[in-house]
Amino acid sequence: MRIRLWGAALVSACAVAVSTMSTGVAAAAPSDVVALYRDSTIVGAVPTFGGISGLDRTGNGTYVLISTDVGRFGPARTYNAHIPFLSSEGFTAGGRITGAGTVFGPNNLPILPGGAQFEGIRRVGDGFVVAGGGNHQFVRLTGPIGNHVRDLPLPAAYRVTPKSGLNGQRGLTGVAVAPGDRISAITAGGLKQDRPTSARLITWAGRGTSEHVYRTDRGNVAADVIAVNNTDYLVLERGGGRAARIYWTTTSGATPVGGKQKLSGRETPMRKKQIFSTAPLPRLAAGNMSGLAWGNWLPERSSHAYRARVLYVVTNDMFAGPTRVHGLEVHLPKR
Repeated sequence: MRIRLWGAALVSACAVAVSTMSTGVAAAAPSDVVALYRDSTIVGAVPTFGGISGLDRTGNGTYVLISTDVGRFGPARTYNAHIPFLSSEGFTAGGRITGAGTVFGPNNLPILPGGAQFEGIRRVGDGFVVAGGGNHQFVRLTGPIGNHVRDLPLPAAYRVTPKSGLNGQRGLTGVAVAPGDRISAITAGGLKQDRPTSARLITWAGRGTSEHVYRTDRGNVAADVIAVNNTDYLVLERGGGRAARIYWTTTSGATPVGGKQKLSGRETPMRKKQIFSTAPLPRLAAGNMSGLAWGNWLPERSSHAYRARVLYVVTNDMFAGPTRVHGLEVHLPKR
């Protein structure tokens, strides 16, 4: 079932909203980058489907989704789905589940109930990278059938102690894969020893890691991250009342904080610019926006100074309602 929501008037309202800069933060993206709301649909109709925290594109109209659930309605698992979207129409039908798989732990053993809380997934090589949050936090490479390959090393500052380290629900919340299979992960907020708004973006490149501070808006958490290139990202922030915003952000000009046990608060954070907000869309059944995924490029027009690409936002219904996928149109300047 397709949900088409209020057409051109809604898109126009959204266009006004996304041109607004976040207060006190310098622009990270070109001024003409915006994200316009297009359409929404529902994915599901499978009894164990729900709690979706992340999705990623695997082909033309095909996606992989991962559930936070381990044990309530089934083992740690992913789903494959076909989500039809036409540039001229939006979603042409609801998302259809085409398959499912299990995510295994170390030594390829099943993950016991409560043994993981998956928060994100990206395709990398012929497999995937997933993030685990909650009580068991990790960034893990898996094979194409969910088999365990290895866990990526986390810096000492992330090691959990009573007063420091990854901080429960402010811990790892999303992963990104940039060109050259550069893997990054973001925390929802600060480590225990840092300010609550001082999320960290960690990148594995070569033999080491690099880190930068991503400053969330007060009262918000970072819910997911997706790469634009090797320095720029989109970050989904979620606040109270299911309000959500998407920011374009960059590591360019930000203070490297790799190896820092505790942040001083004087670091230059990643600059960011708001490109989307649910605030001007009061009638949108936004849901609990949880994950981002790129869709197809839209047909290029020589008369436009931008190229447009579809961006999907998936909701985590926590098994209490439908899983929605919202389609946005992101305008990226031609270079």
